[in-house]
Amino acid sequence: MDLKQWRTPAVILVLLAAIYLLTQLGESRHTTSVDAVFDLEKDDVGRIVMVVDNDRAELVRQDSLWVLAGYEDREVRQWRLTSFFTNVLTVSRESVISDLPEKWSTYGVDSTAGRQVEVYDLGGDLAGRMVVGRSATNYQTNYIRLADELEVYLTDKSIYHFLSADTGYWLEPPPPEPEEEGGEAEELPVKVLEEPGGE
Repeated sequence: MDLKQWRTPAVILVLLAAIYLLTQLGESRHTTSVDAVFDLEKDDVGRIVMVVDNDRAELVRQDSLWVLAGYEDREVRQWRLTSFFTNVLTVSRESVISDLPEKWSTYGVDSTAGRQVEVYDLGGDLAGRMVVGRSATNYQTNYIRLADELEVYLTDKSIYHFLSADTGYWLEPPPPEPEEEGGEAEELPVKVLEEPGGE
């Protein structure tokens, strides 16, 4: 057999393999690693604390029900809680944006501008704490800084609007007050208006 006839296909095969490896190496430099912020399932959460501006809301699990601390007689909006678990508890951090504390206020992750959230497990141990800041240009992601860390990360989705310390956000409206019993309501006199020009 003549080796010369196999030389061209062999060279082409080696070149294709080299191009493939270079392409894979180039793509791996542009991929972003994604790490979950909370390593906790929703059934393992026992308490959630949110601080926004100077307001604080604390949701506490009591058996299978959730209550807002200080408002135990009111019902928590379950759809709000489901949205929190679906979005905030599953958020992931992507690329590092900064590791300079003087830039925290720029990204809204300092203690005064950011929305703070703490999640505790059923045993009362802190499972995670983060400060969330909103981007002025990108509403699909947020900035986060984990407690006791310098780095500011970009999130994989927006969770800013799920963090509220407003009781009206978390609670169902209060039930209407019952009408007083013991009699009929007093009828007010009705004044009949006469039509102009009529006799």
